[in-house]
Amino acid sequence: MLRSFTSRMVGAAQRTNSAVTASAVRLFSATSTASQATSTSSTASSSTPSTTPSTDAQISLLRNQLKYYAVAEIKNRPYLITKNDIIVLDRLKDVKLGDVIELNQIKELGSKDYAIQGAPYVSSEYYSIKATVIEQPKGKIVETFKKKRRKHFQRRYHIKPLHTLLRVSELEVKA
Repeated sequence: MLRSFTSRMVGAAQRTNSAVTASAVRLFSATSTASQATSTSSTASSSTPSTTPSTDAQISLLRNQLKYYAVAEIKNRPYLITKNDIIVLDRLKDVKLGDVIELNQIKELGSKDYAIQGAPYVSSEYYSIKATVIEQPKGKIVETFKKKRRKHFQRRYHIKPLHTLLRVSELEVKA
């Protein structure tokens, strides 16, 4: 079963990944139709963006590289991923073991020499990224201690946070 995973964009512009952008990396800017769509015009997001010759040249430069990375945003958090990586994130309630998830909110797509940055996201016609749910374990015990002074109130709460493990099964740049 193939599902498309989207998340909210609240506060996403405030988070950046400084480890990815180095001075040796050549950055290209790719515009996304989703970033140009406004709340008043919902018809613009359904049409596919047209590619320009310069964008096609940038994609071909990136496609000639051996390994790729992507900065994917899942549940409003950026994750730096490559192929066969395991992503540990908070529990996704609507997935089961073995489900294949298509990651479609990619902030940056690149390799050792080239990178394409979206504004805010790279258009999904340039890449194909899929992840498989491999496990949904409980985490380590987290203890929360609450106290009100001079009232003889002390409580200890123990919880095991729930996680979802995803393995990136496909990360490729489309021609």
